Amino acid sequence: MKKLLSQKSYYSEKKQSILFLGLILSLGLGIRFYYFPIDIPIVTDGFFSFVYATKTVFEGGLPIGYAVTNTGWSNFLSLFFVFADTTDPLRLMDIQRTLSIVLSTLTVIPAFFIFRKFVDTRWVLFGSFLLVIEPRLLLMSLEGINYSLFFFLFVLTIALFLKRTNISLFLSFVCIACAALVRYEGLLLLIPLSIMYFVKFKDKKSICKFIGLIFVLIIILVPIGILRMQATENYCQESYFGIICGQDGISNKILDGPRFVEKHVISGIPDSDDLIYNVKDKSLLDHFVFLSFTSLGKFLGLALFPFFIFFIGLSLIIFIAKRKFPKLDYEKITILLITCILLLPAIYAYGRGIEEIRYVLVAMPLVCILSVYWTSVISEKITKDKKIIVVLIILVLISSIIFIEYKNRDLTHDRESFLISQEIIKLTDRTNTFDQDGYVKTAILITDWPNIPNPNEVGKLKHDFDKFPTEKYNSIKKFILDFRESGLEYLVVDDDNKMFDEFRQEQKDHPYLIKKFDSNDFDFENHFMIYEIDYKLFDNNDK
Repeated sequence: MKKLLSQKSYYSEKKQSILFLGLILSLGLGIRFYYFPIDIPIVTDGFFSFVYATKTVFEGGLPIGYAVTNTGWSNFLSLFFVFADTTDPLRLMDIQRTLSIVLSTLTVIPAFFIFRKFVDTRWVLFGSFLLVIEPRLLLMSLEGINYSLFFFLFVLTIALFLKRTNISLFLSFVCIACAALVRYEGLLLLIPLSIMYFVKFKDKKSICKFIGLIFVLIIILVPIGILRMQATENYCQESYFGIICGQDGISNKILDGPRFVEKHVISGIPDSDDLIYNVKDKSLLDHFVFLSFTSLGKFLGLALFPFFIFFIGLSLIIFIAKRKFPKLDYEKITILLITCILLLPAIYAYGRGIEEIRYVLVAMPLVCILSVYWTSVISEKITKDKKIIVVLIILVLISSIIFIEYKNRDLTHDRESFLISQEIIKLTDRTNTFDQDGYVKTAILITDWPNIPNPNEVGKLKHDFDKFPTEKYNSIKKFILDFRESGLEYLVVDDDNKMFDEFRQEQKDHPYLIKKFDSNDFDFENHFMIYEIDYKLFDNNDK
């Protein structure tokens, strides 16, 4: 009888877990689609993914000549683009964003099984809620970039590996290979998983199994790597082994980091293309290390906002040292080791002066575990812990929404920036930089659709459009004089460009600027103007 009651209780709890997990998934999808930027093209890193994916569909194979770093996301997109209406690029971009949103939300499922290793069901669900509502992951999913797929595969890899069955171990190494195709740093997962595999399995039979797992990686990565190299055989670059033509998109990028550090950081050979490491005959190793770890600390701290900062506190200490768990166990070490190894690309990027918070977001599973673990420990001393969970959910949801509202882009401004970009390319192929000028290349692509330009000499999308930087200028006349010989004929004036404060204040002093477009004539919420430069009047005015 007791056994029967126990079984009923188990199945009842399982049904409740499925129900609540479904609600969490629905909430995650609902919030993401609420902020979905309709009719706004992709202009972030996802733009190249879009181009590569559509080129793949149009050409029926890997596009020739494009740099192939991190094309797994593009290849994944192309599987869906094949069945879509390719005559409307904006709808294809909507598909790209939708897939990113769905994958970002579905990451909660493997995370759920990871959390089960550390806390009971109610706190597992709370951890899942924290992850699905995390505002930075949420906002990134709206950009259509490769991170949603990478993060899903990364979390799935951990969940499968911790299950430790033969099939789950096999699938975890499949996921490593897939993650490496999406973002090359995914291959780093091989290091902690290999270490922890031999910590758990030490017999000769296990060694044979491991060789089989490595073979899984090889049979996935090598054929795709060969195809990538064939598609980029005309693209050559320097490496440790001399000039190599063709890129596999993984090994070349992994080797780029150590090569850069050795050449430009340690040896002090200046890199003219780098803003920091272009100093002659000077070792910058101390600077590199300082910049790496200060930025790592800064962005790890920022990643705790808006709500993880309330949970972290003493959680790490409790996680490691609580009497119930007197030492680090296998699961804890695995999570900690994976997180540390996956933060290595962040250390390199920050040392290069690349400041993006996305590099530290691989720590989010660990942060969620620490947060729910600490909270569950505290709740053991509180009788009304269910009410505590409800209060925490409300506070987390409110703080996340506030953060999203604060950080989310002005969609009206984005939409109008795209519209003004379409007007610009009707008039000219070069202009000054302005706020959100990234929409220019998207406007060119959509205007010429479905004709997609071939890549340039460095494997990027070729656009016949020049943008002249205004950041160092506070005078329109000086700007025009400096870029006159470069073919500057039009100026874009927007409310966010400080150089044009002078213009807005003293329009009468600029008779040589002939208005060609004014957004106020079209009821824009944001003010954009396009002016043609009359150089005859300019020269006369300057006398």
